[in-house]
Amino acid sequence: MNEVHRADQTGDPGIPLLSIITVSWNTCETLRDCLTSVVEFTKPFEFELLVVDNASEDGTVEMVESHFPQARLIVNDSNLGTRAFNQGMRLAKGRLILLLGSDTFVRDDVIERMAQYMLSRPEIAMTGCQLRYPDGRLQRTANRSLSIWRSLFEDLWLYKLVSDSKRDDILLGAYWAHDTEKEVDWIAGPFMMLRREVFEKVGGLSEDIFMHGDDNEWCTRIKRSGRKIFYNPLGVVYHLGSVSSAKKWDDKQWLRLCHLGGLWVYSKFNGRLLGVIFHFARLFGTTVRFTVYSMLTAFNRDDYYRDQRRFYGWQVGFYLQAFLRGSINPLRAGNRTENNRVHSVTNRSDSLTNARSRAGL
Repeated sequence: MNEVHRADQTGDPGIPLLSIITVSWNTCETLRDCLTSVVEFTKPFEFELLVVDNASEDGTVEMVESHFPQARLIVNDSNLGTRAFNQGMRLAKGRLILLLGSDTFVRDDVIERMAQYMLSRPEIAMTGCQLRYPDGRLQRTANRSLSIWRSLFEDLWLYKLVSDSKRDDILLGAYWAHDTEKEVDWIAGPFMMLRREVFEKVGGLSEDIFMHGDDNEWCTRIKRSGRKIFYNPLGVVYHLGSVSSAKKWDDKQWLRLCHLGGLWVYSKFNGRLLGVIFHFARLFGTTVRFTVYSMLTAFNRDDYYRDQRRFYGWQVGFYLQAFLRGSINPLRAGNRTENNRVHSVTNRSDSLTNARSRAGL
């Protein structure tokens, strides 16, 4: 892998408070909108801008050089996936680091406010803010860690035995309103703000995974080091979602890699035996749901029941195939599927948001 460093043209030797890093693969237009909004609404704040390009062929490099000469540009000769963020973090000078999706944009000073929040709360290692689609719909991106009991608690509808508030706290994800500050287990990747020392002591995104599960895996390492991760809805970042991945993968391929990522992360931190048990717990839970929705469909032709039956039928097939093939490594799966050419992915629709929460991604 070769990379070309194109240093910023400002010549400012000062150390900034915040380093903003974004990674792009053929997202020229959305990246331009992202950087334009960052520069416009973060002007009074002391920050540096780093852009890592994963061998784009759509004029991204030329656009950044022409329109954002203050940015430090790193140009790769191949697509490294979200691992490219590590390149940016190694070069970052700021006390705080923000990993920002290239398909995001801001409409106010949310980045500055989140940085001030981090400065005022030294016990917090990483934070995420509220993410919304451009039309205002909420993206539910704060999550609990994967576990066998939590999987069964959700899949078997056991959460109906507890209060809504208890359910929301146990599951987060698609169940929680994302309207208050809360300590969480992991946050989704389009907006992750952390302290420099977290990267220095815990490391960055896993080099063993191209994408899908990388944010979950990283946050799990951070939490297991004794550090805290908080979600705070004090500001909104707008996120288009799947600008890169939609060019190469359809929804089923994307979901497959999401679920593979969940299985891989759980097995990595809990061992092979528990990983197998977790795998079977997911298979059991989805089979129960598929059976129930199949029975409901027989008596009620409501589209919702048919959609749920179809979705859980797909999941049952996925978990069976993943077990028989014996591969739960999303890096290898990504290589087979698309030869490592897609770099970022998030929610595509509200239905996929729920699916992502179930996969632990």
